[in-house]
Amino acid sequence: MRTTVERVRDERGAVVSVWTTVIATIMVLVLGIAVDLGGLVHAKQSAGDAAAQAARWAGQQLSTGTLLDTGRLEVRTRQARAAAVDYLQAVGMTGTATVENGTTLIVTAHATYRPLFLSSIGVGPLEVTGSSSVRVVRVENGTER
Repeated sequence: MRTTVERVRDERGAVVSVWTTVIATIMVLVLGIAVDLGGLVHAKQSAGDAAAQAARWAGQQLSTGTLLDTGRLEVRTRQARAAAVDYLQAVGMTGTATVENGTTLIVTAHATYRPLFLSSIGVGPLEVTGSSSVRVVRVENGTER
């Protein structure tokens, strides 16, 4: 029959195994959170970049007739909206585009980020949004007209 002292000596590594398992689990969880938060930030930046590019693209939809007749720049609203939405669809996003005052374009892009690690604990796809605006102006010799 074993004594209590002998039993404790035989089981002394069991406590270290439990702590090692707990610490390893925590480290994996922290690593997963870091990776997924980085991915979420990247997805948000990508949505903002796509919105900026779509707004620039939509800003090319100018009414040349208005420019020639009145000397003012004016964006063709319907074509600008369609150009922005088409651009967003081409890069795999959805979004909206509005035109204010005939010269300011506002584009909002929506994308989805799917977590790599956190999806294993039930964190589902996350929606991200980016927006940008562009004001179309006429510049002559460095002066806005």
